[in-house]
Amino acid sequence: MSKARTYTYFPGCMIPYRLPHFELTMREVLKKLGVELETSPDHSCCPEPTTFTGVDFEAWVTIAARNVAVSESTGNDTVAMCSGCFHTLAVANHMVHEDQELRERINKRLKKSGLEVTGDHSVKNLLHVLHNDIGIEAIQKQVTNPLKQLKIAPHYGCHLVRPLEATNMDHAENPQWMDAIIRATGAEVAEFENKMACCGAPIMPADEQKSLTVTSKHLKHIKASGADAIVVLCPTCYTQMETQQGKVEAIAETEFNLPVLSLGELLALSMGLSEIVTENQRRYHRVKLTELLEKAGVGGA
Repeated sequence: MSKARTYTYFPGCMIPYRLPHFELTMREVLKKLGVELETSPDHSCCPEPTTFTGVDFEAWVTIAARNVAVSESTGNDTVAMCSGCFHTLAVANHMVHEDQELRERINKRLKKSGLEVTGDHSVKNLLHVLHNDIGIEAIQKQVTNPLKQLKIAPHYGCHLVRPLEATNMDHAENPQWMDAIIRATGAEVAEFENKMACCGAPIMPADEQKSLTVTSKHLKHIKASGADAIVVLCPTCYTQMETQQGKVEAIAETEFNLPVLSLGELLALSMGLSEIVTENQRRYHRVKLTELLEKAGVGGA
């Protein structure tokens, strides 16, 4: 690409403060694909889509719409790496666009800060950017280390896909965009039961045992597929299936030993950026990637 595509990047809270390797790795991948991410100091917490809406819907939608208004002012499409952030911004944007009375109510509040939201803005997740804007063919051209020895399970999670009228994804029950990107790296896509199952994280604050049991069931299905690793976009899904995997194994009385990668890490392994993933393993991966890296032809650490 002769000229870099530029997006307004919405960083959210969880990735910068808990899982910065998601952003650092994906930024390097996107540079290879001719994409630049710009940030705005005026963005705030999205806010999260699971509990906030039930506590105070008006506050939730107003804060979310304010973030959309900030993005609108940049003139670029917005991309969020976090699925929760994407869900909040995309749903709020859609609601504001469809509901004139709500839009007017929110804009009355936003006027105090000199902002206005239209609902006409394009809010995207990384799959929109990679699959639709950049394209599979362009991704394949950057693959220098085809991951032919790897079998990868795509985990889409709950917030990335639904509702389709707001997320503008390909399918609610059987999405394929991440599958196509995985294949572009040369890896095989693992097929497993209940592909769109929840990771279990949303119920963790209410019932840890039940939450980990849900995660255990999901990991059992993935393990049975013969997958070498799970690939995610959502940082919450990552923490549930990776950081909590030891607890899940204790409940299930099963050793899963399933590495969990961000989509950026998988792409990095295929694009000659393996040193980034090796460094990530030292700092952020409790389930070690040594065997996976050896299979990928880049060596362990």
